[in-house]
Amino acid sequence: MKNRIKELRILHNLTQEELARRVGVRRETILFLEQGKYNPSLRLAHDVARELRTKIDELFDFED
Repeated sequence: MKNRIKELRILHNLTQEELARRVGVRRETILFLEQGKYNPSLRLAHDVARELRTKIDELFDFED
């Protein structure tokens, strides 16, 4: 699944570590999310979207 996590994380001046801390996961989880190697739970998707000030459907591309 494609996503805009890295793009928006950089836009908001956040490191992977900072975003991970804010949503309660390890940095590696954010890395795998950005690479499309991990599909998040609905809770994690919500938390990441909230921290990046966007909506889930604007953060993730469900078309793939």
